[in-house]
Amino acid sequence: MTALLDLDLGLDAAGMLWASAVIFAAAFARGYSGFGFSAILMGGLVSYIPAYQLVPLSIALEVIASSGQARGIFYHINKRYLILLLVAGFIGNPFGVYLLGAMSETVLRVSIYLTILLASTILLLGTGRSWSPSTSVLILAGLLAGIVNGATALSGLVLALFFASTAVPSATMRATMIAYFFFTDIWTGGFLAAAGNFEIQTIQRIIVVLPILGLGIWLGSRRFLATPPESFRTYVLWMLLCLCIFGVGQMVSQI
Repeated sequence: MTALLDLDLGLDAAGMLWASAVIFAAAFARGYSGFGFSAILMGGLVSYIPAYQLVPLSIALEVIASSGQARGIFYHINKRYLILLLVAGFIGNPFGVYLLGAMSETVLRVSIYLTILLASTILLLGTGRSWSPSTSVLILAGLLAGIVNGATALSGLVLALFFASTAVPSATMRATMIAYFFFTDIWTGGFLAAAGNFEIQTIQRIIVVLPILGLGIWLGSRRFLATPPESFRTYVLWMLLCLCIFGVGQMVSQI
């Protein structure tokens, strides 16, 4: 308990201000769309906090965010979609881990960012999005998301792009993604905890940023409720474009 009270966040005042801004932006995006938290957090803070510390921080905050949103989304979750995506994702995850070991992570990330940029642009320029996902398509999407998650942790972008291209209602799309991330992050967090990745400093950071996380999610959720359903997919696609451009920019700046 004494160690928890003796705060050492590993950031100076400027770093804390920037981290607070990034977490608020990530939480707002999560509250609004149901995804994007990890992509914004990792992209915005990787220059300040080592990746091996950011991953458990992100996973823990994602679980807390999903728990806080549970009551508002429960009745909108499509259980069939969720189960198929989770099972297929767990199967695909080891293949992604293999790719990460066999290929450069930079190549993998850039390939995924560029693919999503191209697909999002095509969807924004197009008009017809009336198809409903079949069982086989859901399994394929889950496998792909699992592979991408194992290789790059960018499964949220893949799932958001998949749902944005379908006729799935906005509330169902958002709620199912939130539930998906809750279960996958519990799964991943268990492995991280068993490996000892949740250090005292990480736990302190989680506790300190909880008010910022809560405020961002609350405001993002209110924004979602105020957004017309027919406009939600357009906002999601623009968000995907911005996240991908941001991600590529972060990688180029580190070369």
